[in-house]
Amino acid sequence: MKTPMQEMIEFMKEKLKEDTLHYNTHPSNGGLIAIRMSQFYLEIAESMLEKEKEVMCEFQSIGQNRDFWVNYYDNEQCFDQTFNTKEI
Repeated sequence: MKTPMQEMIEFMKEKLKEDTLHYNTHPSNGGLIAIRMSQFYLEIAESMLEKEKEVMCEFQSIGQNRDFWVNYYDNEQCFDQTFNTKEI
């Protein structure tokens, strides 16, 4: 099973390959800038994998506490409150 971040990185790599092939046959300054920006964002996404792993492992550790799940109505409430999705 892949995490959403891993899936996003795969997608970004595939798009970067396509854009690079297109740039190599139709070079332009705008295309080169787009490729460099894509590479930059790909590096950021790859660096987030370690953080994603840490968060998932911490959540798993917290979830093993037998009283943990008693605090939530359902899985979605657990996710929303644990990861503060409503504060964004």
